[in-house]
Amino acid sequence: MSMCVALLGASSLIGEHLLEQLELRDFPVTELRLADHDTDTERGVMFKGHATRVKPLAAMQWQGVDLVFNCTGSALSAELKELLQAQGSWLIEVAASVAGALPLVPEVNSQALSAAQRHLQVPPAAAILVAMALKPLHQRYTLLRLNLTSLASVAEVGRQGIEALAGETARLLNGRDAEAEFFQHQMAFNLLPVTSALDAQGQSQDEKEIATSVQTLLEDEQLEVVVSALRVPLFYGQTVVIHAECQQPMDLVEAQALLKNVPGVSLRQDELVSPVGSCAGEDQVLMTRLRLEPENPSGFALVVMADNLRKGSALNAVQLAELILASA
Repeated sequence: MSMCVALLGASSLIGEHLLEQLELRDFPVTELRLADHDTDTERGVMFKGHATRVKPLAAMQWQGVDLVFNCTGSALSAELKELLQAQGSWLIEVAASVAGALPLVPEVNSQALSAAQRHLQVPPAAAILVAMALKPLHQRYTLLRLNLTSLASVAEVGRQGIEALAGETARLLNGRDAEAEFFQHQMAFNLLPVTSALDAQGQSQDEKEIATSVQTLLEDEQLEVVVSALRVPLFYGQTVVIHAECQQPMDLVEAQALLKNVPGVSLRQDELVSPVGSCAGEDQVLMTRLRLEPENPSGFALVVMADNLRKGSALNAVQLAELILASA
């Protein structure tokens, strides 16, 4: 079986990586339709040795589309979603959280996939990493509380973020002012304590989305999740520092054994790993520094990291498509 696939936001950073993953994983595509919001003239993109035209979104033909990847960073119109639903198309939100879409990670909650709910969501990269690492520990020790610190690279906000960091870095290294505009404050050689708009309680939108997604993925709305999301001056990569409290004491040796058998996850307990040197271009989620809290065997800490443009977005999206195909 193969699918007619539409990719919206084909020229975006995530869109380009998604096309790459479709080709690398040899996903069966009968027809590929590409579109962009800001495309005034059609242009060609190579896919599996053939040039495919990227059209303006308004010119997209929806009839016969089996699967839509939305990489635009914004929700589709209600009318378009109704049209896709009426013809039985699957819609995967890749670049932004959208109300009504089901967060799904194949290694974590694939059982939630249902033909009755064809609107899926690639969760925030930080939530994907946390859920993949903690699922076996939650099943064994019952997590009660999570305190997460998300260290997100500029790739999370797309090509503009990467260009802004590159420009600031070059100007500073040449003795000039950073001329920071995109991030409002200097990003190069700096760290920003907020990644998105704050609400009245001082919580950012990203922090709320990460917390809600972790609860959904681990199927535990009672799990207390506190998130601090920071922007770091890295071009690519996602790291999360986890501090957790369990219902029962953790056996460190047993926990390490559990984590060594998790699909898509690699425990590097005794290695020095980093999001740039160890994760760039890789599919796996890496874990390191699993340790118990001093004098509290029910508490532990862990560091997880991955390439946010692969497992953190594009790869997860294509794996969802593979899951859909396998369930047909």
